[in-house]
Amino acid sequence: MLFSKTASEIRRGLWAIDPITGLYNLKLANDILSGNVKSKEQKIQSAIREVVNEDGIPLANNGQEQIPAGSIGIVSITGNMIKYGNYYCWGADELVSFARSFDNNPNITGQIWKIDSGGGSVGAVAPYLDFLKNKKKPVVALCDFCASAAKWVASGTDYIMAENDISSAFGSIGVMASFMSYIKYFEDLGIKEHTVYADQSSDKNRDFEEALQSNYKLLRELTLNPLAKKFQDTIKKNRAGKLNESIEGILTGRMFYSEPAIEYGLADSIGNLDAAIEKVKELASVQSFMNS
Repeated sequence: MLFSKTASEIRRGLWAIDPITGLYNLKLANDILSGNVKSKEQKIQSAIREVVNEDGIPLANNGQEQIPAGSIGIVSITGNMIKYGNYYCWGADELVSFARSFDNNPNITGQIWKIDSGGGSVGAVAPYLDFLKNKKKPVVALCDFCASAAKWVASGTDYIMAENDISSAFGSIGVMASFMSYIKYFEDLGIKEHTVYADQSSDKNRDFEEALQSNYKLLRELTLNPLAKKFQDTIKKNRAGKLNESIEGILTGRMFYSEPAIEYGLADSIGNLDAAIEKVKELASVQSFMNS
């Protein structure tokens, strides 16, 4: 089934997502889980993957035929972040594949990730960070809205640039779980579910079973807290020497517009696509010098 992987990801219920983004997409999530999503037209690759020459001019045919030396790849990470793509949404598996092809192309100097996302599934983060850890060429993040999982990913790039000084915002560093209980609904219909565990499996799903009874202590301790700490540790490591950890809420979920985000170390500067292209070229030049 087309959306089976997405449905599985939703059912896990672990999110690093801005709450407004989460609420806006709640109906879509419910439609996917209920099987009510119809296949849309095939996604257009040129809308998400682009190549420009060293002067910033887009290449014909999206650069797939002839890529001149010194070109720069652009990958757009927009909207909901999920691990596996479908007709509705690009997944980390697809976007990282584009990024990897840019990194391996000898005529591409580096790449820009245009990020405009409120985050998404925790499972979507690792593929990006794994690529960034092993890449050979510079990656600059050019961000408008960069929240939660999107911020987690952006922190691993070489440079974070706010796209403007009006709407660009960074933060929402945190993890949440979301699920619904239909126990009362089914009981009112005369349906009672019985779940039986082996004597040797007393801790299996214990955090989830207790959460269904409105006791969230184990869910926080065993699942959410370790992920949140991992998120915070990654931000602190990737932004070491820049991040001002003393700012209230900076590691616990607050959002910051571009200017305070730069002041507090969540981002590096404000610029446009041309500025991001120049930054990629600058970083590539420094890297080349250091390797020579």
